[in-house]
Order: sequence, then C-alpha cells, then structure tokens
Amino acid sequence: MKKIFLSIILSLLSLSLVACKANDPKSENNLSVPELTAREKAILENTAEHSFLIDFNIDDTYKEMSVWVEKYEFGKLVEDEKGRMTTGVEKNGTIIFTTSKTDEEQDQSMFNISIQNDDGITTATYPETIDEKDSSVSGSAGQLNINSTNKLALASICYSSGNEGIRSLSTDFYGDMDGHMEELKEYDVVYLLRSEFTK
Repeated sequence: MKKIFLSIILSLLSLSLVACKANDPKSENNLSVPELTAREKAILENTAEHSFLIDFNIDDTYKEMSVWVEKYEFGKLVEDEKGRMTTGVEKNGTIIFTTSKTDEEQDQSMFNISIQNDDGITTATYPETIDEKDSSVSGSAGQLNINSTNKLALASICYSSGNEGIRSLSTDFYGDMDGHMEELKEYDVVYLLRSEFTK
C-alpha cells in the first residue's frame, strides 16, 4: 500500500513540475536540479528517506535515455545497473530517484527510479538491504551537460560507519567521475544514480 501511495505522490509531483517547466525555457542538452516549492519539498520529506529530482532538456537528435543505480563498497563497484530502465524521450522531462524504508524490516529500503516525459512515466522499483551505519549523506549534481558518449553520475547516497563526520561527494565528482573515483573510498557504501542518453 505504501508503494502505491508513493507512486501516486511521485506522479502528482512530476505533473506539477511539468507545468512549471512549460514557463521556464532552458538551453538544450543539459541536466539540472529544479527549484521546488515548499509544498513539493514537504511531500518528498514525508514520503521518502532520500529524494532527488533532476530535469533534463535535450534536442531532437536524442531518442532514448537509460537510468540505473550502481553500488560501491569502499570504492569498489560491487553491483552495476540495478533497476536499469530505458525509455524513449523527447525534449524534456524529469528523473525522480527516491528511497524509503519498508514497514516490515528497518534494514530494507525501497529504491524507486522514475522517468517522467511527455509520453508518461516509466518506473522501476526494487528492494535494497541497507546495513545500519552511523551516518549517511546525499548529494546531486547542480548542472551537467549531456553528450552521447558519457554515462553521467547524477546523485549519490553515501554511508559510513566511521566516527568522524562525513561530507557529500564534491561537485567536481559529478562533472568528472573517472577523475575523482578516489572519493568513493572514504565511504563504506555508496549508491550512485547514473544516466545515459543515446541518439
């Protein structure tokens, strides 16, 4: 029931974002984090443990996009393309990535990935076991340029059991993931939301 409720909330939220985007023309071939209203922020905070919304704007040469989650442990890739989905896209839309605790077991989280576009919403949901860690931090890219040769890192959720406070991944990480992979070694577990646009 909670899964259905969360899907309905995310659908309503993405529809309100589409209405806002119609009045906010942006340059093409980029990803950006939208400004949320207080109401939208409250909805996400009450329905999700972590939430990320990323708008995309593309030209007519791009036909498809894929999104997925990668899991790293102490900097090593241990699971790739979790929840991967591919859908046709046109012009603009929104990627929504949320996690929420399940009622049954506190170490289980539901990972939800949605792509909202003019054609509708495509969603993938899967459970993930989250070991209890002392602290977690999340972050996302502010704005990224899209090109068909890059698999972009859009958002991160990092867990650490260390005694020291942790900070989120640097903004440079999202712009040049390959050049900043050392940052992932600072955390016990990192989940990265990635995307790829194809022509």
